[in-house]
Amino acid sequence: MKTATFRILRFNPETDKKPYFEDFNIPINKGMTILESLIYIKENIDPTLTFRAFCRSGICGSCAVNVNGKPHLACKTQVEKTMEEFASSLIIIEPLSSFKVIKDLVVDTEGKKETIKRFNLWLEEKRPPEDSEFLVKPDEVKQYEKETNCILCLACCSVCEALKENVPFSGPFAFVRTYRFLADSREKEETRKKRLEIALNASVWSCLQCQKCVAACPKNIAPADNIQKIRKAIIKSGKKESPGAKKLSHYLNWIYATGQINRLFLPADVYDNKKAVKEFIKMCKEHGIEIWEIPHLPDGFLALRDLIVRALIEEGDVEAIDFKKIRKIDKKIEALLKGEEK
Repeated sequence: MKTATFRILRFNPETDKKPYFEDFNIPINKGMTILESLIYIKENIDPTLTFRAFCRSGICGSCAVNVNGKPHLACKTQVEKTMEEFASSLIIIEPLSSFKVIKDLVVDTEGKKETIKRFNLWLEEKRPPEDSEFLVKPDEVKQYEKETNCILCLACCSVCEALKENVPFSGPFAFVRTYRFLADSREKEETRKKRLEIALNASVWSCLQCQKCVAACPKNIAPADNIQKIRKAIIKSGKKESPGAKKLSHYLNWIYATGQINRLFLPADVYDNKKAVKEFIKMCKEHGIEIWEIPHLPDGFLALRDLIVRALIEEGDVEAIDFKKIRKIDKKIEALLKGEEK
């Protein structure tokens, strides 16, 4: 019979000064899961081992732990496959990262309840047509089918880089659920506006788009994509004055105008800090550093960009582009080209 060594991070705040690892050698059966292994250890070796589990079917999300450094649902992760993936019989089990440890593998997840309340993460249905009910077509359901499968395991939050650094940012799962209801045609319009306001105040623009939440989600949801869709909805609603929205506009304006991001003008466009731009240009000139106010255009770009904007218009993705700003950039480009011709 195969055996595996489970190296489990133990910690009891009432008795331990700091966490420590403890090894358990156990027999492994075909198809045995991480959760079944933890249960075996608790029932046969150490009854003090503490962990969470409930449904054993990948639905409740309570058994999420780190397996060899990455979040997994213990009830759905097979031991043999893990051993094959890492070519080792040693499996390291730790509590989810970024959460306060209550004991051993149990972490404090009470904060998600407050997040659910703060974000109003339930459907507020508008009044259906008289003497009828809402008919939700399959094409609409496909828009939020994956998001409906979110089990609040918080694996996404455990790896979120923005959540580590930004207190107002509420974690990917909150935005997954927010998008799920935004995409639902039964939602009240006033509630939809309220959701966008809540998302904006919860630092939706702070997401780094590192994609770690996408890799961590056991239900194959893409929280980072949901966040992008919420940002798009915020801009469509007319809220373009936040630094995040201005930064997006800056990127789109300059990419459309020149094919490149112009970081030189980022402070001016986002924070209206033109003085910083002038000081930076002055400093570069004093040190003999070559700097271009207008990036060099790729060959043939000006002929191509009209095709790009047509595609953007067809997709309805032009809300963040400021065509007045584009025309100002175009004038600078014309002046630059005339100067080169001379």
